[in-house]
Amino acid sequence: MTLILAALAAVCGLVRLVLFLALHLVRSEYSFISHAVSDYAVGSTRRLSSAMTWVTVPFWGLLAAAVAIGIPEWPDSTLVSIALAVLALIFAFLPFVPTDLEGEKLSTTGRLHYLMAIAWFAISYACMGNFVRLFTAEGPAPLAQTLHAISWIALVSLVISVVALIIRPLRAKAFGIAERVFILSVSLFYIGTALGIIVIAA
Repeated sequence: MTLILAALAAVCGLVRLVLFLALHLVRSEYSFISHAVSDYAVGSTRRLSSAMTWVTVPFWGLLAAAVAIGIPEWPDSTLVSIALAVLALIFAFLPFVPTDLEGEKLSTTGRLHYLMAIAWFAISYACMGNFVRLFTAEGPAPLAQTLHAISWIALVSLVISVVALIIRPLRAKAFGIAERVFILSVSLFYIGTALGIIVIAA
């Protein structure tokens, strides 16, 4: 069961990654430098963005189940599996709270979107250290080292994203790129995590 759950999670993660890349290859009114990824959920790319969001729900959910069922002896299993399940719930609600585009008046749904975005950024990064420690102890060593490097990339890009939001002149020049690096790092990290669970469970 664990192998199936982790394998399906990896597949969903790869599909999400492909859709994420497709968002930036199709013609749209958005720029990867000056626009947030959430902007793609409004306008001509709405369907593609929605598809990416919906496939992310089973990605987190299956990964949560794989952790809970596959490695129950891990001391962090309960906490991490709950955190991953929360991420699944966040992405299930995201399509119903679209962001406000730059220059628009901040709406209630826009505020909710920002809160959910902050939550998913924080939770996805917070769990990285747990998995790095798990694979460092259990192996495979190359995977642990790779995930550790990716977690540092995620941290740096997250810090830059926050700084760019605070320092307004940097927002149009740095936020979009930093946010995309973070999201890409998260995708690669947790696809690697799913593969690592397969190795541990095999």
